[in-house]
Parts: sequence; C-alpha cells; structure tokens
Amino acid sequence: MKKNKTGFISSIKNLFPSKKKSDVVVNLEEEAIVSPSRVIFKNFISNKFALLGILMLVSLFAAVFVFSAIIPLDIYHTDPVLKNISPGFGYIGTPSELEKNGVKDLDVGSSFSIGVDNNGKVYTWGKSSDGVLEIPQEVLDANIVDVAAGDRHVMAVDDAGNFYAWGNSAFDQIEIPYQHKAAIDSEKIAKVDGGDQYTAILTKENNLYVWGSVLSNGLDSVSKDYQGKIVDFQTTSYNILVLLEDGTLGTTGVRGNELSRIPENLTDGSTNVVQIALSYRNGLALDDQGNLHTWGSTENNSLVIPNIEGDIKQLTAGRNHFAVLTEQGDVYSWGSNVYGESSVPTNLGDVESIYTNFFASYVVGTDQQITSWGLDGFVFGTDELGRNLFIRLVHGGKLTLIVAAIAVLITTLVGVSLGLIAGFYGGWIDNLIMRFAEIVSSFPFLPLAITLSALISDSMSQNARLLLIMCILGFLSFPYLARMVRGQILTEREKDFVLAAKSLGLKEKSIIIKHIFPNVINIIIVSMTLQYAGTLLTEAGLSFLGFGVIPPSPSWGNMISSAQDSEVLKVFWWRWMIPAACVLIAALSINLIGDALREAMDPKSNEK
Repeated sequence: MKKNKTGFISSIKNLFPSKKKSDVVVNLEEEAIVSPSRVIFKNFISNKFALLGILMLVSLFAAVFVFSAIIPLDIYHTDPVLKNISPGFGYIGTPSELEKNGVKDLDVGSSFSIGVDNNGKVYTWGKSSDGVLEIPQEVLDANIVDVAAGDRHVMAVDDAGNFYAWGNSAFDQIEIPYQHKAAIDSEKIAKVDGGDQYTAILTKENNLYVWGSVLSNGLDSVSKDYQGKIVDFQTTSYNILVLLEDGTLGTTGVRGNELSRIPENLTDGSTNVVQIALSYRNGLALDDQGNLHTWGSTENNSLVIPNIEGDIKQLTAGRNHFAVLTEQGDVYSWGSNVYGESSVPTNLGDVESIYTNFFASYVVGTDQQITSWGLDGFVFGTDELGRNLFIRLVHGGKLTLIVAAIAVLITTLVGVSLGLIAGFYGGWIDNLIMRFAEIVSSFPFLPLAITLSALISDSMSQNARLLLIMCILGFLSFPYLARMVRGQILTEREKDFVLAAKSLGLKEKSIIIKHIFPNVINIIIVSMTLQYAGTLLTEAGLSFLGFGVIPPSPSWGNMISSAQDSEVLKVFWWRWMIPAACVLIAALSINLIGDALREAMDPKSNEK
C-alpha cells in the first residue's frame, strides 16, 4: 500500500517538472521582446553578402567623391600626343646603369625617354606602343653621341655621323628621304630633333632639313634666307624656331599664329640672341646681355617669367612649360603643371645640366646623380584624345551616381504618392491612376527615353540636359513602385488601427502619412535600392548610345561607348573595361544590399 502511494505522488510530480533558476533565466532571455528594427538590423548584418555590398559601395563612393573633390577636371583639356597609353607608372625612372656610367645626352618623348651614357650605349624607358623601347641591334653596336625624341619616335647619331631612327613611321619620319640623303651625308649632321611625327636635321653647313608629317603645316618649307645661316633650332607641332648666325630669329611652318609673331627686336638685329627654347605655343630667347624674351600664348602663364637670380646657363622647354638652369646650379620652371612638370624638387643639389621636353624634366648633378620630375604614368591609361582616364572616371562616376540617385528620388516621390492615393481612396481615383500607370509602363522604356531625349534636348545646355535625363528616368520608372505601394495600402487600410483612427475623427491626410505610410516604408526602401541599381545601368546605357551625358563631359556610360570600335575592344581594353567594371561593381553592390534588406525585412526570414 505504501508503494502504491509513492508511485501516485511521483506521477503527480512528473506533471509539474521543476526548473532550475538558470533554465528560467535562459527561457526569459529567449522570450524577451525584440523590436522589429533590431531584428531587421540583426538579420541584415548577419548576411555576408550584405556586408560585402556595403564595403564595395562605400569604397566606390569614397573613391569617386573624394578624388573628384581633390582633382579638378577640365573637360576641354586634351593631349593628342598622349593618346591610347596603357595603364602604368615609372615613365621617368632612369636606368641605374645610365646614372652609373654618366649621361652624355638625354631627351624626352611624350611618355618615354631616351639617353646615352659616356660609353655610347643607348637606353630607353617609359611607356610606348610604337616600338620605341625596342632598341635596334645596330644602335646597340654603335658608339652613339647624340639622341633625340619626337612624340612617338626616337633618333640617334653615332660618332661616324650615321643616323638611326625607330618607332612610329606613319609618315616615314624614321627614314631620311632620298632628296635629302645626299646633302645630309655630305654636309654631316650637327643636330637632330623631332616633333609630332616629323624629324629635323641641322647639318654642319647650317642647313635645316625636315620631313615626315609636314604637308599640313609647311614645316619643310625652310626659307632660303635662313639656309646656310642656321646655328640652332627648336621644334614644336606647327612651327620650328631657328636661331641664325647673326643672333636673329626666324620660324618655319604655320604663319600668323602666336609663335610666328616674333618680337621685332629679335628679328631686326637690335638684340643678339644666344639661346632659344620653344614650347607648344610660346617662344623663349636669351640674349647676350642675360635678358630673357618671351612671346606667344598667354595660356598656362608661360609669359610670366619668375624672378631668376643669377646668370642663365641653359634654356629648355616642354610641351607647355619652360625650365632654365643658372650658372649657380639653380633650376627655375614655369607654365603648365598638369603633370607636375613645373614642380621643381627642392633637393636637387648642384646641377650640371638639364634636359626638358614634352611633360618631364631631368637634371644631372655634378655627382652624376639624375633627378627627374613630371609625367610619371597614368593609373588607368589615356583615351583617344590623350585624356587621363582616372580623372574622367572619378568625375564621370560622380555624375553617373548623382544622376541615378536623383532619378530614383523622383521615381520614389511620384510612385509612392500615387500609390498611397490610389490605394487609400480607391474607386474612380484608383482606376484613373492605375490606368495612367499602365499606359506609361506599356511603352518600351529605352526607345521612349531615347526619343524624348533626342526630341527635347537638342538645343539644351549640358546642365539642362542632365536635369532632363533625371526627370525622364525618374518619371518613366514610377509605375512598378506605385502598383506595389497601392497593393500594400489596400491591405493596410482595412486593418483595425485605420478604422480606429477614422472613428477618432482624424483627417485622411494624417491617417495616410502618420499611420499607413510607416507600415509600407520597408518595401519602399528595398525598392529604392534595387531601383537605383537599375537606373544606374539605364543611364549608362543611354550615355553609351549617345542619348545621355554628351562628351566632353564624362560619364561611365559614354566612356564605355568607345567599345563600339573593334580596335578598341581588341587593343585598347582599358578604355572600356575599366569604366564597365565600375558600373558592374556599383550595380552589383547595390543589388546585394537591396536583396539583403528584402530578406531582413521579410517576416518569414525571422522565423527560426
């Protein structure tokens, strides 16, 4: 009987199992109420793809907006001599062997340099796709005494007076023409130099011979009054400046431009010029009294000569700047500084000689140490007009991202407003709004956007055109969001809290904005992120087709448009692949974030 009583009591206890204090605490923590926002945040940050998307997007936005704020963009700036240069650095890093053996001569090309040491050995360095860096074996075997660089080819002369040239030969500039060869061979070479796809040789008989790309500018038409009297010359794209033996100056090439209008005192014999230098649009001359004379364009402040202390030893010029060396070993430079070509280093020491051309300068110290400054590379290369792709990429990205963002804001404003009104009021208002949305969505998007852009914006300024593109992209994309918001409102308006608000006499406007709208904000946020990625791609597509942002203003879309050329696709891959990668990264990162938000806000995803 006792045994039966004990079993009955045990059975009763099993119906009410005891709990330890620690178990109670754990259960309470598990059952604690967590706010929806915390649940969404927890779900979002637990998604690795969401974190990857945020990292990609923040990095892209930071790079675009920071660099575009730091680096200015001149949409009209071009340097055709720098066209289609592949990404790279180290253009002005001189070979250590050249520095060790000592520099006999050196010259600078558009994106490369050539030098010869005291042993007659030639070196080339930098970046070029024209074979400039591939020194012919016959040059390596010769004892070179003089070197020069054009924009895309180089020249050399050995101790026997033999002429060598290699690189771009589009205008046969690397071969002495038959009509000049006999004269040059008999008169012997005194100086060789090159310009934009042409070559010039001054002989020891003071005659100048020019060939290559000369038909359009008449550079080979050297005046008979000059021949036999030329002691020095300097080259540029459209003119050659010559120094005559009587100390006067003259020019060949294009007439009537800034360079050809030499000051009268430098041509009439009243001033005895001893040195000359020539940039793209400016001339510089040193007289026997140590005075500098300059003329030409006022661009780049090339006419503003700095306060130079000491006697001038050497004049040099680049594409858009000048650099001079004084007898005291000091270097002064002025003019354009787009590539840092006028930023003379402060630790040069005692300088013995200076070499300047195009966009860089080299100085050789008394200890034979070489210091260089200027154009050292392009991180993303250049385009067909010689424009820096990195600068255009960050400024074009800023434009693309802003256009897409404003278009999404317009879409959201229109779509949410119409969706709220249609869903809350229903009836004929709902029918009218939805039928209008269906009409807009029935048109093919891209053809309609292209047609509107072409018809309306032909005579518009760039800013007005951008505003139009934003409005077109924003307005034509609202139907999807409007229908989605309407569907949510139809569900929300039948709930008890809406009926309670109406019974309390609240105004319809207040009910829509304060009570219904917060319940659909989640889907609106998700829609905005996904819509942003789509709009980004659409703007890029419009610009690619020529109906969006118009060059020279950059955007990722019109930068990719160069891919329509088969040669660009095969050879100049950086011109389309890099901006295409930026569009891809931006769209992918935003889609990752949007998908992660959608999953985090889905109530079913919270059920574990």
